[in-house]
Amino acid sequence: MEKRKLWSLLVFGAFLFTTGLSFAVWAGAIPGNLRGKIITSPKSIELPERNLLGGLLKQDRQVFTRDSNGAWSVNLVAFFRQPTPAEQLGVVVLDGKNEAVAVATVNGVNGQTTLACSLLVDSTESPGQEHKLQVFYVKNGEPVVLAEKTIVLK
Repeated sequence: MEKRKLWSLLVFGAFLFTTGLSFAVWAGAIPGNLRGKIITSPKSIELPERNLLGGLLKQDRQVFTRDSNGAWSVNLVAFFRQPTPAEQLGVVVLDGKNEAVAVATVNGVNGQTTLACSLLVDSTESPGQEHKLQVFYVKNGEPVVLAEKTIVLK
């Protein structure tokens, strides 16, 4: 039993390390005005040592331009209103017709309150228009949105 607990802690610790989020954020020390929000940037998002809210908001971008390969790179940190009841989360970018232009499945930890990941959007039928970025989990075959943001892919 002790080996299982130790293994669980190691896996959980590795997950925290790879997402780049500090333990304080995972422990629930998320400012209230970040809950339910997604911070996005074409560059990697750095977690500031001081002034978490201000430092993250300075990095937040809504408009994305194509990179040299013709794709859009979206780095995100999502903050959920409540802990997730699922270990597998989805990230999707929807165009104006609510059709998915990019989808990713992310393995997480049951009960997590944040998510950091990157998403590459190869193409869209509506560049220059608003798209919805959503983080969700599936319950009874239907998506339950944990956080949502509007972005523009130029």
